[in-house]
Amino acid sequence: MSKTILIVAGETSGDLHGANLAIELKRQTPDIRLIGAGGDKMRAAGVELVSDSTKFASVGFVEAMGNFNKYARLYRKLISVLRTDKPDLCVLIDFPDFNLRFGERVRESGIPIVYYISPQVWAWRKGRIQQIARMVKKMLVIFEFEKRIYEDAGVDVEFVGHPLMDVLAEPTKFDELKRGADKKANEITIGILPGSRVKEVKRLFPLMLETAGLIKRELPNTQFLVGVAPDINPDLVNRVNSKFPSINAKLFYNRTYEVMRASDLLLIASGTATVEAAILGTPMIVTYKVNQFTGFLGFLLIKSRDLAMVNIIAGKRIMPEYYQWYAKPEAMAKEAASIIQDGRLEDMRRELEEVKAKLDSSGASRRAAEVILKLLR
Repeated sequence: MSKTILIVAGETSGDLHGANLAIELKRQTPDIRLIGAGGDKMRAAGVELVSDSTKFASVGFVEAMGNFNKYARLYRKLISVLRTDKPDLCVLIDFPDFNLRFGERVRESGIPIVYYISPQVWAWRKGRIQQIARMVKKMLVIFEFEKRIYEDAGVDVEFVGHPLMDVLAEPTKFDELKRGADKKANEITIGILPGSRVKEVKRLFPLMLETAGLIKRELPNTQFLVGVAPDINPDLVNRVNSKFPSINAKLFYNRTYEVMRASDLLLIASGTATVEAAILGTPMIVTYKVNQFTGFLGFLLIKSRDLAMVNIIAGKRIMPEYYQWYAKPEAMAKEAASIIQDGRLEDMRRELEEVKAKLDSSGASRRAAEVILKLLR
């Protein structure tokens, strides 16, 4: 009799990693049934979706509270799945604000849990490690330094590598935009990546364009490419971009990786995108802004000096970070000009090569699927 796995992921990145995991699970065990919550990529990979959980991504306490009703509906639907479909195993992918709460109910139901892609317990709310230790049968981490953290807490943990290494295994396949960018001699290309969430784009895109305007004053021979995430309304992006006509920024929809590869330097929203840029080898200036209350809470609670994943993986600050009150166009433009004029780009690229080496080779999704299927036998 075929087994059933419940997979719960949230946000665009979770949908991507859930889809790649589903593809591997189906490849290794074709008759397995996959049911869960995710997005279009997971559906295309063969997961029977009971809900699209990618539409209410949020960062911060205030932002998450705004999605309370959506979280509650998703919770009720998945509880129903536990009762009616009786899955043999549950895979939780990141999405900690929801998955840690839902995972407690899964544990009470006696269904074994594999947690794939750890919450950032090393940065803040470290007490969650004990909650995870009580809850999971197996923890699959994507950063090597996380393995020791969970081992010290007595959790059965395995490092499988970063799944983005599978997605970006051949960086040169994203060079089409680079070849067609019509770049003039000595011209600098700066990519602008304002995030994958609507609230991120509303906060960060004007900041980045204002920064771009100051950079262009200092370095007139600069062109700007904007990578727009798939779920962002083009009207929003066009409206903001039209307020900065002198920059002449070119918009590219759903071609984020190509914008990364075509650029000499990136102005980038903190998050998974910094790891993607690191794998593709493009230097970056990282920034982020949240609600003022959330920012104040973060100042009190977050223990890590560096917040950008690329710097955390490196174990030191190799890419400049500008957060919250420090995210000022003048400071970021000055940093960009310094990087370009002082010849720092090549050193930054070398640092990114070391980060990429720490993420292990490709095959994370395959290894994760192997561990999960072994637990089912």
